[in-house]
Amino acid sequence: MRRRDLIRAAMGAAAASTFTNASAWARDIPAVTLSDGETTLTKADIKAFAKGLNGIVLRPDSDGYDIARELWNKYWDLRPALIAKCNGVEDVIATVNFAREHDLLTAVRCGGHSMSGKSMCDGGLVIDMTPMNNVDVDVRNKIASVEGGAQLGNMDRKTQPLGLGTTAGVVSHTGVGGLTLGGGMGRLQRRFGLAIDNVLGVEIVTADGKMLRANEKENPDLYWGVRGGGGNFGVVTKFFFRLHPMNQTILNFFFSIPMEYAKDALKLYFDFSMSAREDVFAMGGVSMQPDGTGNARISGNYFGPFSEIDQMLRPIRNFGKATVDRVYPMQYVDVQRSIDDGVNAPGRRRYAKGGFLRNIDEDLINTIVDGMEPLPTRHIGVGLLPMDGAPARVGADETVWAHRDALYNIDSTSNWAVSDSDMDAQNISWNRAYWKDVEPFLGGGFYVNALMDEDQGQINSNYGHNHARLVEVKNTYDPDNFFRLNANVQPTV
Repeated sequence: MRRRDLIRAAMGAAAASTFTNASAWARDIPAVTLSDGETTLTKADIKAFAKGLNGIVLRPDSDGYDIARELWNKYWDLRPALIAKCNGVEDVIATVNFAREHDLLTAVRCGGHSMSGKSMCDGGLVIDMTPMNNVDVDVRNKIASVEGGAQLGNMDRKTQPLGLGTTAGVVSHTGVGGLTLGGGMGRLQRRFGLAIDNVLGVEIVTADGKMLRANEKENPDLYWGVRGGGGNFGVVTKFFFRLHPMNQTILNFFFSIPMEYAKDALKLYFDFSMSAREDVFAMGGVSMQPDGTGNARISGNYFGPFSEIDQMLRPIRNFGKATVDRVYPMQYVDVQRSIDDGVNAPGRRRYAKGGFLRNIDEDLINTIVDGMEPLPTRHIGVGLLPMDGAPARVGADETVWAHRDALYNIDSTSNWAVSDSDMDAQNISWNRAYWKDVEPFLGGGFYVNALMDEDQGQINSNYGHNHARLVEVKNTYDPDNFFRLNANVQPTV
């Protein structure tokens, strides 16, 4: 067994013990270092660390430990040595200092949506930001200040009643921090840009335990790096977002088309979405249920005058194959949580691959549809999001995001029940084989937030022409690669 496996087994044994919280400090804890070595955290060190926090420190034998280590993707079952639930900036600083002084492998958790499980770790320390979820709105200046542990729903519920909003994903229980640092796609992006295009500044705790402000005037190199560079440079404790006036009520549309017409439906989707004006956000895709039934879908949101919706949707209705045709008004906050459940709910095992399309042709459409294959234990789907509009008007070097010329983001996802862990290999191998057929149509790169099992070479090339500059920022703010559980930018110093 590897050292980490041995340490993990030891922590599992500790968690299975009958020690009470009162006696939890009575033992040392084995832990994993940054170099994948082993170390021991003494009971005295842990007790002193916990005493200095306003929040709480969870050990493997603490009440609440198993809940705190749960991730959205249940494929990952990771057991950290300690979880520090931080109640403020001082807690984050103290936790970073403790982890650095003890050379601990360190993860940062917000919403826990990391597909690759990097918001948790085996044997290391987790900086849990979830208690830091406050959102304040400056209505006059149209700025939201959002703590790093907030979820997208927290932000939407504060901004929408004021007639304001900004790009923030499509599932409300996603963490603001993880989504934003990786770029931040969402329903409003064609109008207002990606989430990173609306970040006016951040407050961030760097690897040396300092709290810095990063914006156009203060630490501008760091400000550039956090807008698309993921969690490579520190723990963002607060974001400042530009807000935009918008209606609280918008129109949703959803069309379901039988699988036998899926190829024509995808062609229709590409034609429709490419010609749509920017107050339309149209998603497309195909999916197959465990019972073998499949469908193509064209869905999305319309932010313009309600009187124009019929004319806008006429091309889809003229297609004449939809078995479901729904157009309905909804509050935007409800739209943002409308797909929180089902395949997006916590509690499923998941595997996904993703990338960017820069050309669309008939061979691509055939490949997407022909690769669908039923399996009783698995839900599979391919999703498409448009990348044109406001994101494409941002300069290629203004932020880290190197995919401003992409037409669509495409991903293939398979998910299955937690109880079906024996199906992991089959489900993952299917998705990898499917993606191998899709890859020739991609224009290079992938969405950082969809990182799964890409190797370091793929990660480096994904940052494109911005990688060299990212390395310089990493060398300045994290030369020891303390923050490495991410789409890692490796320092050269």
